Amino acid sequence: MTPLSKLINYHIEELKSMENLSERTKNVCIEGSLDTLFKILYYFLERGTFRDIRNCGLKTDQELINMSKKYLAISGLTLENIRMNEPLLGFEDFKLFCFVNFKVPSEITEVYKDSFISKDFPLFSYVQTMITYILNEREKYIFNNNYGFIEKSHKRTLQAIGDHYSITRERVRQISQKVPDKVFDAISKISHRFVNIDKHFDYGLDLKKEIIVIDQDLVDMINKRENLNYTGKLYSLVFAGVFQRYFIATQSLENNYQHYYLVARKYKEVFDFKAFIYDIEERNSVRIVNDQEIDIITYLNNFVLPGQIVNDRLKQICKRMATEEFGLGYDKTKLIFKRNSLVKLSEHIVSILAEVGRPMKLTEICKELKNRSKRIPPNIESLRSSILSIEEVVAIGKTSTYALKEWEKVKTGTIKELVKEYLEASIESKHISDITVYVNKFRKTTDKNILSNLKLDKTNTYMFFKLGYIGLKYKQYKNISIQSDKKNRGRKPKNTKVDNQLKLL
Repeated sequence: MTPLSKLINYHIEELKSMENLSERTKNVCIEGSLDTLFKILYYFLERGTFRDIRNCGLKTDQELINMSKKYLAISGLTLENIRMNEPLLGFEDFKLFCFVNFKVPSEITEVYKDSFISKDFPLFSYVQTMITYILNEREKYIFNNNYGFIEKSHKRTLQAIGDHYSITRERVRQISQKVPDKVFDAISKISHRFVNIDKHFDYGLDLKKEIIVIDQDLVDMINKRENLNYTGKLYSLVFAGVFQRYFIATQSLENNYQHYYLVARKYKEVFDFKAFIYDIEERNSVRIVNDQEIDIITYLNNFVLPGQIVNDRLKQICKRMATEEFGLGYDKTKLIFKRNSLVKLSEHIVSILAEVGRPMKLTEICKELKNRSKRIPPNIESLRSSILSIEEVVAIGKTSTYALKEWEKVKTGTIKELVKEYLEASIESKHISDITVYVNKFRKTTDKNILSNLKLDKTNTYMFFKLGYIGLKYKQYKNISIQSDKKNRGRKPKNTKVDNQLKLL
C-alpha cells in the first residue's frame, strides 16, 4: 500500500469540521486553490509554509502546518509519493468533483477507490449513492414510486403521491418532471468533466456499433453484479448521459419498455426516433381488426429530417426496434401492423366448442376459458348469461350444456323431451336401457338419472310398467308377454297362465 492510499483526500469543507479549522483558514485555502488535503500536503512538502498564499497570516499558517504534519506522520508521505500516483490522483479529482457538485462525502466515495483505479468501477452502485444526495425526500419518493425505475415496483398515481405529502396533484407533476432531469444532468456533468469515465467500467457494450440495446439480460447482469434492482429505463437514462458523445436515447421516459435503444449520435440530425416510436404506439393503440401492411421506406420517410434519406443501415435499426419491441411483422419490404383487437368472449366460446367438437357443460367451458383469457365473467351465472346471448350457440335442455347451432345431430331438448320423442316414434313401450342408449347419443347420462327425471314430471305424460318398461299415457300398447316381478322370482306360479296385460307400477 502506498503512503498516499493510507489517506482519504478530504475536501477543505470536511477538514474544517474534522480539524476545527477557522473559517478564515478555509477561505484562504479555497482562494489559494488548496481545496483538498492532498493539495495542502503537496504545497507544504514543497514550501514548508503557507505564508506565500494571499491573506494567510501567522495563525492560519500555523493551523495548516499543524494539520499537515499530523497527516504526514500518519501516512509517511513524501513529495515523490504524490508525484508518482497519477491513477490515484485521477480518482481524487473524481471524488472532489462529486463532493463539490453533488455533496457526496469523501468517505462515501472513498469506498470506490480501488475499483475505480482498477477500471472495475460499479457505475450504477455509485449512481444509487449519488441519487441519495442529488434528490430531496419528495423527489426520491417519486423516483422510487412513479417512474418505473425500480423492478417490480407498483406505480403510484400523482394523486396518491400528493395525498402522501399533502400537496396537490399539479405540484407533484411539477416536481416529478425534474426527477429524471436531475439524474441525467448529474451524469452529464461527470461525463463532461471526465471524458474517459467509460474506461473505468465494463458492461460488455460495444461502443463501435450504431445501436446499443439495453435488454433484460443486461439488466439482470448489472443487478446481480452490483446487487441492485433497477430497470432498463434507469440504465438507459444513465448510459445516455455517460455515452452522450457517441449515442442518443430514442424513447420517452413516460412509458415503460422491454428494450431500450441508444443509437449512434450521427442519426440525431437524420431521423426523429421519438416521433417514429410514438407513431407506432399510436397505431397499436387503436383497434386493428386485420393485419395492415405498409412499405417500410415509405413509412420511415415520414420521420426523416429535411434534406436526409433513409439508408439501409437506418432501415435495419428501425426494423429491429419495430419488430423486437413492438411486435410488428416484417416481410421483405413491408412492416406489418398485426391485428390487436382483443378476442371477444363470444369468439373464445365458439372456438372452444368448435375445437372440442361436442356439447360441453358450463363448468367445462369455464375451465377452458381460464386457460385462454383473463377477461372472463366474475361468476358462473354471468358466464351462463353471456353464452345464452351468443347467436351461434344453443343450450341443450336444462343441464347447462351448450352446443353449436351448426351441429345437425345435436338435439337441444331436455331429457324428458328426448325420451318423449323416442317413445312417440315407437308403437311399443321401451325398456329403460334402450331409452338410455338413445339419450346418450346426444348427452351423457345414466338410466337412473333418466328414470328420476321422468318420475318427477308433473305433466303426467309417462307410464311406468314393471320390469323397467316405460311408455306414454296417451298411447295404446298391445299386450305382450312379460316375466314376473322380483318378489315372485324363483317361486312356482299359482296359475299356469300368465297375465299378458302390462300392469302399472
